[in-house]
Amino acid sequence: MKANNPGERSNVFTVRALLLGTLLTAAIAAGDVYNLVVLQGSYMTLDFTTPAAIFFLFWVVLLNLFVRKIFPGAALTPPELIQICIMLMVASSIPTMGLTLYLVPLLAATRYFASAENNWDSLLLPHIKRQLIVQDQQAITWFYEGLPRGQSLPWKAWLEPLSVWIPLIMVVFLAMTLIMVLLRQQWVEKEKLNYPMTKAPLAMAQPGPGHIFGNRLFWLAFLIPFIIGSINGLHYYFPLFPAVALRWAVPVFRRTLTLDFRVSFPMIGFTYFVNLPLAFSLWFFCLFHTVEQGIFNITGFERKEFLPYNADRPILGWQALGALMVIVLYGLWNSRHHLLSLARSSWKEKNNGEIVPPALAFWGTIACLLFICGWLVWSGMSPLISGLTVFLAFVIFIGITRVVAEGGLAATRAPVIAPVITTAFIGSSRLSPANLTSLGLMFVYTSDVRTFVMAAAANGLKMIEGFRQRQRLIFWSIMVSAGVSLLVSVWATIYLSYRYGAINGNNWFFIAGPQYPWKYFTEQIKAPSGTNWFYLGFTCLGAAVAIILQFLRTRFLWFPFHPLGFAFSTIMMTNALWFSIFIAWLIKSLFLKYGGARLYEQAKPFFIGLIVGQFVVNGVWLLLDFFTRHTGNTLFWA
Repeated sequence: MKANNPGERSNVFTVRALLLGTLLTAAIAAGDVYNLVVLQGSYMTLDFTTPAAIFFLFWVVLLNLFVRKIFPGAALTPPELIQICIMLMVASSIPTMGLTLYLVPLLAATRYFASAENNWDSLLLPHIKRQLIVQDQQAITWFYEGLPRGQSLPWKAWLEPLSVWIPLIMVVFLAMTLIMVLLRQQWVEKEKLNYPMTKAPLAMAQPGPGHIFGNRLFWLAFLIPFIIGSINGLHYYFPLFPAVALRWAVPVFRRTLTLDFRVSFPMIGFTYFVNLPLAFSLWFFCLFHTVEQGIFNITGFERKEFLPYNADRPILGWQALGALMVIVLYGLWNSRHHLLSLARSSWKEKNNGEIVPPALAFWGTIACLLFICGWLVWSGMSPLISGLTVFLAFVIFIGITRVVAEGGLAATRAPVIAPVITTAFIGSSRLSPANLTSLGLMFVYTSDVRTFVMAAAANGLKMIEGFRQRQRLIFWSIMVSAGVSLLVSVWATIYLSYRYGAINGNNWFFIAGPQYPWKYFTEQIKAPSGTNWFYLGFTCLGAAVAIILQFLRTRFLWFPFHPLGFAFSTIMMTNALWFSIFIAWLIKSLFLKYGGARLYEQAKPFFIGLIVGQFVVNGVWLLLDFFTRHTGNTLFWA
């Protein structure tokens, strides 16, 4: 629809916003890869907070306010700013843990780190299709050790594996987006989830004389993390300059565990917008599970084995998995009538508030999931195992997206990941080496999952609530941003690795991380075992607790515990952030008790300022590091 007047134009999404968003998407994708390969400074695309998106949006909004005063007709409108922000959030979900820095290094590392000691040559490589990893040994060596002078970059060695992987990844991104389209009405309109991570970008995008940049509370809060971050940045440059400590660790349970007291300004800001029972449950169950793990440690009731991404608390991880699965399946059951109505709706239905026709979203999701399963079967996985693992992966994606949308848990991940669940429940003795290596390849997009496109799409769909015109452009904005971020970050990773040597880059992404899946699966191949009934029992226990909590929560309004808190309080990041969650919960409780809703509303700009200030100071010091050539100056927000 064309906008014929300023009033109409102010309520639509535009192609110019799409183009500007694409340009900034490329900047995020290339810039953060450069950061992790060369600068190794503050993480800007690591978690669901999407710091890079907030950083860029801050400067775009600031510049836009200036343009509005001089050339009002050229200024970006609120919907355009929101459209750009959605693209930046999607872009921030891909370059690091969301995908690229798990994909590209794995393609080279599988052969590079193979040795006589680990037996990958005989245990793994014969079962991995040659098209799935780089085969040219010289290209692999140069990737890690740097391109010799006078040699051209061996792009040809990468074309075949990337041509196989990129279509799969784009289909995964598409499936994530379509699933959020299917669940949007249930989450946004019926359950009215809070979406805490949309508060800061929406506040910055709002027009009018009451803009948040004119609020003193916002700038007061903005300065707190900005000044402290700058002090710590100066300390890195000049070690004699005093630093400000934001973390204290107390050993507990005979020094088998540590209890973190960490002040995270963004986490305090996000949690302020979370409902009190869920915020309370997140920090309470974190302490509860610390006590539980402590008892396990001092009594010796523990199984010591390598569990990827939850090696310290494996029992609690399986227990949390059961709760997560109950929460997701219960939510899907509640949405069953809505989902069936979408399946039956017209393919040409318009003006329904969705970015794609509902029927297309429903059947498109089915087609995407079938494609993913088919790709896995082609890679060597049996059809049954591929179907089960894809189902588990998307249950986990939805569960994590739920806690991001409802709980504002900015840094989290799965208690146990899908390939490991399949291996433990089916039993590695019943899985062929081809199945196990294919499960290892799934680590690319199912492993750490500290950020992914589904959560960014969920937040984006909340942000466009109330805008009905040209919503289809949002779908294309999401997919263009995902495609550009993927391609640019892949290109940047390969180019910079050959230039600087990946072995000199971020240790986790280029050295430890790519070996992680193969360490687990070589052990499974060498020492196969049956179904792990011990862990399955704790999964059932966690599921039972979640059912009880959900039942009590729906029957008694006063019941203070939320099952999401139980499911995600065992994660390493929650253990690091529980104190910040507690601070925000306490402040909000006191405000509502003694000042009521009015004081709560008046204080919102302050907590938004805490979020924006931290991410802006991170970005500013990255730019300083770039110009001064300093490396390792990390002002990590958590």
